[in-house]
Amino acid sequence: MGLLLVYFYEPDQPANLYARYGVMGLRHRGPRVSYAVLRADELGHGGLNPWGNGWSLPEGSAVLAAVEPTGSLAVSRHAAVAVDGACSASEALKLVEAAKSPREAAETLASSTRFDGCTVAALTRDGGYVLYRGRSGVRPLSLGGYGFDAVYAATETAPITLMGGEPRRDLEPGEAVYGDRYTLDTYSAGGGRRATSLFEYIYLARPDSLVDGVNVYMFRREMGRRLARSHPVEVDVVVGVPETALPYALGYAEEKQAPLELALVSTIGRVRTAIVQASLEERLMMLSLKFNPVPGVFEGKRVAVVDDSVVTGLTLKTFIHRLWRTQAPREIHVAVSSPRIVATCPHSVQLLEPRSLIARQLSDEAIERVLDVDSLAWLPLGEAVSYLRSHGIDPCTACMLEEVRRK
Repeated sequence: MGLLLVYFYEPDQPANLYARYGVMGLRHRGPRVSYAVLRADELGHGGLNPWGNGWSLPEGSAVLAAVEPTGSLAVSRHAAVAVDGACSASEALKLVEAAKSPREAAETLASSTRFDGCTVAALTRDGGYVLYRGRSGVRPLSLGGYGFDAVYAATETAPITLMGGEPRRDLEPGEAVYGDRYTLDTYSAGGGRRATSLFEYIYLARPDSLVDGVNVYMFRREMGRRLARSHPVEVDVVVGVPETALPYALGYAEEKQAPLELALVSTIGRVRTAIVQASLEERLMMLSLKFNPVPGVFEGKRVAVVDDSVVTGLTLKTFIHRLWRTQAPREIHVAVSSPRIVATCPHSVQLLEPRSLIARQLSDEAIERVLDVDSLAWLPLGEAVSYLRSHGIDPCTACMLEEVRRK
């Protein structure tokens, strides 16, 4: 679910040492990273678990990485191509190899419609690189640098700053970039629009990132305020589900004028517990590690639990059951900081089975009974859309469109 390019102009510079931090800045997006490394005029490649211990990247002056499951990498003797989105890395590699030069490949990408829903990054054996953002604008791509020494590109800006770099700008939809040690050229056929996936702002991006110029933290805090205004309940305490829901919970608590308590302690950080863990026993253990309640905060209180999203409901149901059983709250109100997710993503931003989506299968009243909560509120889709449109983004909401049609 993300791309990274680290390209140093001098071939003796250790891009791999910097890229390690960039990979760490993207690892929340997926469980595995595929990479290609340019050393002299040879391309090496491999894969790694970014959550493991002691991993490193091979030495080289340029590194290209793709975060699975939606990111993919294809490598030949002459080039390596990474793709993020519902496109084929192998097909993109064929395009790059069929071109007379990487520069021509950039021109072809800019004028083609074959990769409209994706971002593409390529690294060639002769030391050139190509970047492309599909004209649909659904997948973002930021361009930055490390002084005059290196070019960085990443799906969001946090990896660029973690590598000591400075984000410069976002590629426009339909724009391609070609660069090497001596030149930097851009190409665009026009016709694109900034339709960045709403899921990027709601969940995927880090809160310390900018995505298409929008401050993710400020977006989430404001959505928390708007969610609170649409949730007519009185609460004594607000808690955010670690870690991604905390900015939402802050805004929600500010609007409700209720204290925000850091009353859920995570031992494992940001891990997709409901998806990554295969067995029920593993899932329950991981939930205990991720959501350990602080004693005494909930007892006898009307509690608002703010979560960033609800997909299947399994994680939240397990956690709510534990709160009732061990903490004795007076009431539990759930505030979900995303609109209802009711369809799978046609652009592969998220890979979910429609039959597993609780908001698609059940009414809000039924979900309240399943979760065993006193009330349930979702962020109104129009609030998120209006905020982003005021910042020049017309976000993709394809996974939420059925909600619009039901109204």
